[in-house]
Amino acid sequence: MNKINSTLTALAIALLAVAPLSLQAQSTPAEPGDGLRIATGKKGKGYSKLFADLRAVCGSQVAITEVETEGGLQNLTTLAANQADLGFVQLDTLQDMKGSDDNIGNLLALMPLNANLLHIVARSEAFSYQGPKRTWPLPSETITVSIDKFSDLKNLPVAVVGSARALGRVLDRRFVMNMRFVDVDTDEQALAKLKSGEVAGMLSTSGWPSGPIQKLKRDSNAKLLPFDLAVQPPYQLVKKNYENLDTFNHGFLAAPNLLVTRPFSNTGANGKAAATLQSCIQKNVRALQEGKFEPAWAEVKNTSETYGWPKFLAAGRR
Repeated sequence: MNKINSTLTALAIALLAVAPLSLQAQSTPAEPGDGLRIATGKKGKGYSKLFADLRAVCGSQVAITEVETEGGLQNLTTLAANQADLGFVQLDTLQDMKGSDDNIGNLLALMPLNANLLHIVARSEAFSYQGPKRTWPLPSETITVSIDKFSDLKNLPVAVVGSARALGRVLDRRFVMNMRFVDVDTDEQALAKLKSGEVAGMLSTSGWPSGPIQKLKRDSNAKLLPFDLAVQPPYQLVKKNYENLDTFNHGFLAAPNLLVTRPFSNTGANGKAAATLQSCIQKNVRALQEGKFEPAWAEVKNTSETYGWPKFLAAGRR
């Protein structure tokens, strides 16, 4: 028994000796977890696809790892909480949120990107809901409406995803739409609510083409709605096509995207890595536009454009 106890004691001491090394190994992320953490969005959507292109082209020069989020709005709060180093965001969301947190207001624009399109989706068939009575003595009655454009969503329930949670509310206030928002995490959840008739429409932002929208079939009982209200800066109206839904020359509300960074020091590791990534993108824009990458890169015309937002300048360029 004493021999067994001695053996167990020796084993326990050995385990304690290696425990710190095991914990250290667990706390050090393996590749591709090293390097700059870039907040993107949901897999299969625009930001995540752009990140994949950046890693393919610049990954040999600077280590980058993806931080999956719900999209641009959450990217800002993730950056503010130091849970990411860089992030993709719409310009309008950035402008709207800059006063909510100094950490957001102090972010710097590393690179301009493509535009995000507001995808407005409704069912192909009319939407029915229980509305207030129009004839006595019914307490309520079923109202059926045809939804063919964005303004038809006035006073109706609408599912919103990612950055559209902020953009939808901006548009709601600006045009007095009185939409009833249902916040969801993914496009798939929004489409499920649309299919069940719980909501009359869904709003989702993404570069073109949007992965979830591109997966819809002609017989999916879904259609894209044109944005039919006044367009003011920083927004613009962009025409695009979705052949899978027989939608051509379609008008989308669009907002520019930026890749932003926390304000790192010139001499720090993150500042140097951010400068390396910036230089790599600028040198390889043509390759990104002409190679087998996302069509979004074709929209990048001027790598110095930041739409008035403060720029990130590498050491020696400040």
